[in-house]
Amino acid sequence: MSFKVFLSYGSGADEQVAAWRLQTLATSYGMHVSVPNRNGAGKAVGEQVRRAIDQSDCVLAIITGNLGPAVAGELNYALSKGKLIVQVVREDITVPSALSGLPLFRFSPLSTGQVEADVVKFLYEKRLGKEKTQTIGALVAIGLGLFLLAALSKKQ
Repeated sequence: MSFKVFLSYGSGADEQVAAWRLQTLATSYGMHVSVPNRNGAGKAVGEQVRRAIDQSDCVLAIITGNLGPAVAGELNYALSKGKLIVQVVREDITVPSALSGLPLFRFSPLSTGQVEADVVKFLYEKRLGKEKTQTIGALVAIGLGLFLLAALSKKQ
């Protein structure tokens, strides 16, 4: 049985591209990443998204901009189901107070190494299995690497 992650992400073009690339890369490492469709996403969490969250081992929320209604709905649903939610948030983004109780890790688009180590340490302390901890750490590293590449390409 593969490790299942639900990826909650913003609806900006950069986030969408990174989410799909992250899903493809994670699959090559034996992970199953559910990436919700953001076309016409509203506040309501649809049945397909609820099922994906229900079946996930972890919810990874990568936040690089304002928290949209789709992401807020996904995170609220995941919280109501008692899912482990790991927020990875760009350092210049203000997280709404409603999310203050969630584990939060901040990153700079130009320096992501420390947050990867912090997420892995957090997961280990939460007593996830070693394989799951390494899997989520790898997923965070891949995702942050994609955002780093996007940030560097915009500067040129």
